[in-house]
Amino acid sequence: MQTLHVEQLGIQYLQECLSYYTEQGSYYILYLAAILFLLIKGTKKERLIFIPSAVLLLLSVYNPVFPIVLNHFFDVNKEYYRFFWIAPVVIVVPYVSTRILLMLNDRAKRCMAAVIFLVIFCISGKFVYADGYVWAENRYKISNDLIKISEIIHGDADHSYPRALMEYHYNMEMRQYDPTILLTIDREDYLYAVSNAYTDEMLADEANPQYRLLAVLVRYQPLSDQEFIDALEATKTEYVVVSTQNGIIPFLERNGLSEVERTQTSIVYKYELKEAAVSPIIDYSELHWDFHK
Repeated sequence: MQTLHVEQLGIQYLQECLSYYTEQGSYYILYLAAILFLLIKGTKKERLIFIPSAVLLLLSVYNPVFPIVLNHFFDVNKEYYRFFWIAPVVIVVPYVSTRILLMLNDRAKRCMAAVIFLVIFCISGKFVYADGYVWAENRYKISNDLIKISEIIHGDADHSYPRALMEYHYNMEMRQYDPTILLTIDREDYLYAVSNAYTDEMLADEANPQYRLLAVLVRYQPLSDQEFIDALEATKTEYVVVSTQNGIIPFLERNGLSEVERTQTSIVYKYELKEAAVSPIIDYSELHWDFHK
């Protein structure tokens, strides 16, 4: 969803976001039906609780014009979907369903209505196991390759917090698995690089040398050997992790990066920094508090 852009899609942006978030979006039709029921059959208290928020949502979050207007003041491209999390849609539909069941005095009718609601809920979304069930490779729910990459880097590094430049999927998983491996590229910079090329001004920006690394790794933009090396030095990057089929492997080897070890799908390269990297993180692992003082 973070690859969608308001400027490109216009009023279609909201529809695309909803299709990413709920696929067919039929649950929102159920939400509108639930609000209509509360308007007609709801008590005064129920209408007071649910109707104002529904009107506010329809005028803002679920209004196709709203993200366009909001984007003039804030960059909502990567964050708009978070509004869907706080919207009380998932609360209203089951509440109204229960309310309808309690209105039915006949037990047979209530059971029949419950079955109908259950069927509607099931077909309104996508079955969790529609694409099959994939067993996790390990208890961390990540690939064994990623664990191996972490072990390779720590086994080779001469300090506790090595810094690494990794391909997108490795980068996104490593940030959750091993916080002791410092990542050269943060999440936001990577998400930008996936959808946008870097201008000459950005590549020349000395304050953000990571742009040059992303230009090579993600965008495959031409960069001189010296510019690449300077960016590694500026970011204190010691390791580069790429898949075995990555097209920049000859470029890395030409610039003096040495192969440390391979896994099934990746290669870990090392760059020897001219000056040893100094970790900005304070290691508290051996600190012991004496609470008896």
